[in-house]
Amino acid sequence: MKSSPENGSKPISVNWHVWPFCNYRCRFCFTTFSHVKRALPLDVALTVPGMLADAGTMKLSFAGGEPTLCPFLTELLEESKDHGLTTMVISNGTGLTKEFLSRSHRWIDWVALSIDSASPVTEQKLGRGNGDHLDLATKVWELLEYRGIRRKLNTVVTSLNWKEDMSSLIEKLQPERWKIFQVLPIGGENGRDIEQLSLSREQFESFVERHAQFDPVAEDNEAMTDSYLMMDPTGRFFQNTNGRYSHSSSVFDVGVEMAIREVGWSQEKFNARGGLYGWQEPSVGEGG
Repeated sequence: MKSSPENGSKPISVNWHVWPFCNYRCRFCFTTFSHVKRALPLDVALTVPGMLADAGTMKLSFAGGEPTLCPFLTELLEESKDHGLTTMVISNGTGLTKEFLSRSHRWIDWVALSIDSASPVTEQKLGRGNGDHLDLATKVWELLEYRGIRRKLNTVVTSLNWKEDMSSLIEKLQPERWKIFQVLPIGGENGRDIEQLSLSREQFESFVERHAQFDPVAEDNEAMTDSYLMMDPTGRFFQNTNGRYSHSSSVFDVGVEMAIREVGWSQEKFNARGGLYGWQEPSVGEGG
């Protein structure tokens, strides 16, 4: 059952795809935003965290594209913390430099870092960088640990990596939370390569079972559908409807509650996939 603010649910956790552009070309990408030519200007974007907080949001995740390409991400993170929100940056890691973290770390509660394979060759075949992504990501992981930022790992399972055993890498990184996603076909987003990368639910489950000792949070295509509240770079909520994205009106035109009502979402499915966990707890450690 889809929910809306009308029946008492609140947009507790929102993924704001704040920046439509990316420096990687991941072949399976669910959110290419090819139709979006520009993002919101700073003065308008700065009003979004307050609007969401007023509607009941508690956690705001900044995604993309690649959010660290946004020239005013630090200002948005600071504004979000001013409104009492838990913040997360979902990133490929390329922009999480020493300089950026030195400037911004105090307003970042979590980083979700994308690593799909322990093989640099496989990462490159997937479009995740040019063969150096794994080395870059592990160095970023250490920087995040030093800054006391809580770390989550995101892995997309495709036909190229479903047979892989990532145990050694996971044991090394020790993520606080590991999310494993089944590659999701979305018309207009990843249609060109998706047939080559798709896999069966049984193949996906075999990857999950191989790593069961790490207690990963596994989301197949069904679990992902309708369980996320996603906002695009222009301020519209969007959902996967029959394999394509449908969009709400802009929150600046109709407000947060009405925009969510237009696309709907399932709080039951949000809860079922573990959307509520210990993200609101304070970070352990305060690195320099």
